[in-house]
Amino acid sequence: MSTADTLYELVKTLPEEHANLVLMFAEFLRQRFQSDAGEPPAPLTQYFGTLKNSPNFNEDPVEIERAMRREWH
Repeated sequence: MSTADTLYELVKTLPEEHANLVLMFAEFLRQRFQSDAGEPPAPLTQYFGTLKNSPNFNEDPVEIERAMRREWH
């Protein structure tokens, strides 16, 4: 019996909620190893300035940080 067959038989015995966790973990592994084998992730510099004209982040960054900290205290 292959690993996939063994895993399938095992997952069939799990409650649906737990089977979904196995599925999510398998998808995570597939994505992780696909990205390791493929191109390196894009550098963060490609995102610089993307929020420049955002209505949510158009204030002073220091003031935004302070407001966020006050929110959590």
